[in-house]
Amino acid sequence: KLSCRAVSFFQLLIAIAGLRDCSVGEGRLEGMSVSQFCLLYNFSFLVRYRALIFPLLIREGKPTPFFTFVLALLFCVYNGYLQGRSLSNYAKYPSGWLKDPCFITGFIGWLIGMAVNIHSDHILRNLRKPGETGYKIPRGGMFEYVSGANFFGEILEWFGFALACCTIESLAFALCTLFILGSRAKQHHQRIVV
Repeated sequence: KLSCRAVSFFQLLIAIAGLRDCSVGEGRLEGMSVSQFCLLYNFSFLVRYRALIFPLLIREGKPTPFFTFVLALLFCVYNGYLQGRSLSNYAKYPSGWLKDPCFITGFIGWLIGMAVNIHSDHILRNLRKPGETGYKIPRGGMFEYVSGANFFGEILEWFGFALACCTIESLAFALCTLFILGSRAKQHHQRIVV
């Protein structure tokens, strides 16, 4: 079993390396449109936040099984490569894409989802005082409306990103996020209801 901080750091740090290689390598940045660069930056911003800042903020929780870490690592590496390659090499956007309602709606969804996710994580980190144990029901923010506000925020974030990108790769990531975090949200909700 591994430290949850280390797991969060390493699985996403490696994804950053893959993202960097496929988007910066071979002079790809020079050929990118402003839309491609903006979308790639949005994706890399959140991955960097999750890899470099989030692990410093979280409390050390239950250790992560090694097999779970390996699966998450493989997913993050593949997804980082897929999003980076898609946005830097294959996605083509018209010159006015940043003014398109699809991009604007998706970008706003991404921002709102990110804000909900970060705020919900803050609420969860501060549920217990040092030394306290046991389960506590989170209150405040989106937790007043949904039991898994952190999961809801991340799902909204990546569906917003998918709408802003309009690529099959970003939609696949949003759906994976929905299925993975949706099942975790259901488990957490059942814990509260019982």
